Amino acid sequence: MKIHDWKPFLRTWSAERDAARQAEDPSEPPLGRLGFDPAPPERIAALEARLGAPLPPSYRSFLEVTDGWRWAGEFVELLASAAEVGLLREMTPSVHQDLTLWEQEDLDEEEDEEEDEDEAEGEKADGDGDEEYGSARWNRAVQISLWGDQTWLLLDPGDIGADGEWAAYRYSAWSGCGPVRHDSFADLMRAEYEGFRALRIPGAAS
Repeated sequence: MKIHDWKPFLRTWSAERDAARQAEDPSEPPLGRLGFDPAPPERIAALEARLGAPLPPSYRSFLEVTDGWRWAGEFVELLASAAEVGLLREMTPSVHQDLTLWEQEDLDEEEDEEEDEDEAEGEKADGDGDEEYGSARWNRAVQISLWGDQTWLLLDPGDIGADGEWAAYRYSAWSGCGPVRHDSFADLMRAEYEGFRALRIPGAAS
């Protein structure tokens, strides 16, 4: 999914969240617009300089409309402003470690399956298994969320589509599964929006 014009999408999201909130408790004051002022060009340029790469189109156009966002779905309370975005390994080392372990376990399972196949064919795989594992993906991952219910939103500048979009991930530590991949930031935000509607709007269709 591509979002060339974020404004109508974000306007609808803000209005629906306020309506859902007040339907549950009419005494709650309206939140109003969930976004902020646009990120100025120099702030976006500074972020690209820090990351050493141009931002993916859907994320860049998002920042040009709102520099951050409140309540991206039900489990992310705040998306970072351009000035607050950074590398996952520096911002949240514990999550970087968790995701590295997830990836290592997946690779170990694949290796075990390959070794079983080799043994069944009369071959024996050699491996030391003692080296500390390092994940290229999570070492370069960019964290774009700040506060949430043990949930983080990430971008991978090393996984780029033909359209220039970076792969995007949502990781919830309580989910019991690993990170969920999307083809772009726009796809991730659409999924978060649909998740909000499923939980807060009775009978909502995706």
